[in-house]
Amino acid sequence: MTTSRNRTTSTPSMDLTSTTIMLATCVFFLFGLAALTGSMPAAIFGAASLGAGMIMTFRMLGLHRL
Repeated sequence: MTTSRNRTTSTPSMDLTSTTIMLATCVFFLFGLAALTGSMPAAIFGAASLGAGMIMTFRMLGLHRL
């Protein structure tokens, strides 16, 4: 019979440092794109796309389990 300490968590999560770096990158990208294009919807779409790409990359490489 397995004990609870041997079970793995069902929801994978990234550490706080990676999450903070990812959020800071997306916010910096958002402001930079807004300043360059002058279009807030385009900047939001670009920042959201960047964040989604970073999350997918982390999951594909298995870095969320570190």
